[in-house]
Amino acid sequence: MNYSSLRSALIWNLALLAATLLPACREKLENPPGTQTAGGPRPSEILKGYKPHSPPPLTTGDDVPRFLDWAGASHVDEREDARNAIAAAANNTDVAQAFIKEVERTKSLDHTRALLGQALLGETRSPEAEAFSAEFARRPLPKDGPVIEGENIEETRAAQLQAKAVDGLAYINSESSNQVLAQIIAEHPSKIVRAEAINAYLWNHQDSDEARRLLSQFVRKDESILIDRVRRETGESAESFNRKLDEFLKKHPEAMPPAPEKEARQRPADQGRAFDVKPPDF
Repeated sequence: MNYSSLRSALIWNLALLAATLLPACREKLENPPGTQTAGGPRPSEILKGYKPHSPPPLTTGDDVPRFLDWAGASHVDEREDARNAIAAAANNTDVAQAFIKEVERTKSLDHTRALLGQALLGETRSPEAEAFSAEFARRPLPKDGPVIEGENIEETRAAQLQAKAVDGLAYINSESSNQVLAQIIAEHPSKIVRAEAINAYLWNHQDSDEARRLLSQFVRKDESILIDRVRRETGESAESFNRKLDEFLKKHPEAMPPAPEKEARQRPADQGRAFDVKPPDF
């Protein structure tokens, strides 16, 4: 085939491609993709009307979905506003039951919202919160679901929600909730939940030596290192935290990561042009 024939064939193929694509493009422009649900306001519009330190009321169960929306978008310096609103509703059974309903509704639909609902429920320290969190944290973990690199994703998601329930039990800090925590630390099948139960119990007992001694009765021998984990306090300097970390590593040298090894590589001999050099094998 000579150049003229090749050029003619190319032009002909391009013309056919255009004839195929143009009608489809025209249809897309005339009938753009749509949805039956209207789009929400832009983030800039939401922020423009946002009033700091103004949580919505939390007086009935109907207020809970809106309060969850606010809490999920609130700022760090509004933490106490949320806690004060929840404390005011701590004895409101209707509110506690609404939080429980939201957790149950979203646990398979919206993982982040379910975690938030579980956290706010625990903040109420109500009898309803304790009963639900104790039951929820001991539910059987799912064994079916997608497995990625050896991890069952559904099982991990469920364990994360149970760990958040454990946080609530530790925050309630009653004799009955602490008994449930001790059982979870000793018997729960997920290390995610066991580790969080240890961490939450220590946090709510100011990391005291007495709390560590009590936990040592329930923690598995191969997980005793979790009792000694260091915690960086809010506002703590790097120097202070590093001292605590050094003490931890002296006590648990098995936690020291191996020193990095630098592999010596032979630089390929200069063969003139760079693209002629065979790249090294990685």
